[in-house]
Amino acid sequence: MKKIWQKAAALFVCAILVTAAAAAGGSGETKSGDSTVKIWISAGAEDNIYRDMFRQISADTGISIKDEYYPKDELNNKLQLAPVVGDAPDVIVLDGLDVAYYYDVGMIENIDSRVSPDLRRDLMQSVIDESTYDGKLHAVAQFDSGMAMWANKSMLQKAGVRIPVSYKEAWNKAEFEDALAKLKASGVKFPLYIRQNNPSSLYFTYLPVVRSFGGDFLNRNTMLAEGTLNGQNTVAAYRYMAWLGDQGYMNPLCDYEDGFYGRKESALSLVGHWKYTDHVNGLGDDAILVPIPDFGHGVFTGSGSVVWVMSTSATENGKADASWKVMEAALQPKYINMVTDFNGAIPSRLSILNSKDEFKPGARLYLYREQLEAGISYLRPLTPAHMTIWSAVRDATTDILVGEDAQKALDDAARSTDAIIKENGWNK
Repeated sequence: MKKIWQKAAALFVCAILVTAAAAAGGSGETKSGDSTVKIWISAGAEDNIYRDMFRQISADTGISIKDEYYPKDELNNKLQLAPVVGDAPDVIVLDGLDVAYYYDVGMIENIDSRVSPDLRRDLMQSVIDESTYDGKLHAVAQFDSGMAMWANKSMLQKAGVRIPVSYKEAWNKAEFEDALAKLKASGVKFPLYIRQNNPSSLYFTYLPVVRSFGGDFLNRNTMLAEGTLNGQNTVAAYRYMAWLGDQGYMNPLCDYEDGFYGRKESALSLVGHWKYTDHVNGLGDDAILVPIPDFGHGVFTGSGSVVWVMSTSATENGKADASWKVMEAALQPKYINMVTDFNGAIPSRLSILNSKDEFKPGARLYLYREQLEAGISYLRPLTPAHMTIWSAVRDATTDILVGEDAQKALDDAARSTDAIIKENGWNK
């Protein structure tokens, strides 16, 4: 594996950046001989749950833990600077799609030999798939994502809309449009909310729709965007997004989070498991799941979420064993339950999943499990170019929501994405 500092030197050649980073890095350095395991976490709704969990893990293991929380963009900036200023964490809790990039630059360890056969067999296959890159296991996870549409049961019933329970019963495109029309006619102001106020999240939540239209964000064979991100099927999916706004079925200028569960101006919400608590608190038993419609090429869901990785810095500093003990402890049932009871995500371990009533047939969250076990999840591209594609899709989505033609927006996105991919050799 490449040494961290060698790769970092190639990435950060701007003297002023290095100087500024060094000036800011003094207080964060780990003193020689310090056995504290430093963990950097991509900040989210679960932060307070993690803080409590780390206190308990520290008490259980006797290992001192320093946990720090950063928004996604700031975390990525800090990780890229860390090798230069000597302030790398030992464990990182981050978006699983970032693993390929940080492995490619030599910052993430292979943990194949540390994951026992029993643990490996107990992990959901979707978690293994997301955590594997270049044929090796580099991560573990406490949960996988649940992705479907949340629905207000009473609103659907009032409008006379059929309620699909299984992905096998999903609405087709015509039925979905009929449902939207009936909801609108029954007095629902904007029948559908897709978190349009946060376009970056649609990189995950809208991909099942794109895939059902026959499109994708990247050609999985060439690992390039041209002809796929701006191909006719992907363009059709994004023109459909614009059409939803034109019809008044969605508010493209929405700038708030609570249209579905708080203001109750929407009957359907294309958002993942992370809004579980808000939805249940806001709607009670009316908060149910329905599958994403079949737009012509099948029914799909999303998967992949936050993963835990060990840095190569932990190995170099003699903290690999302690770091793994913390990661392994986080996979105990009580800690997985702490997180998933809060966020409604799918436990990563089959033994835990089987014990939870909410994921049993007929229960509120069973659809999440059914879809993953049926193999209809479609992962976002696992590539070092992840952040490049994510940024391009976010910008294109933002432009389309405010009126730009989908073909032009996606042409620009594909062109800029491929330029960076080719420059870095990420398609080879």
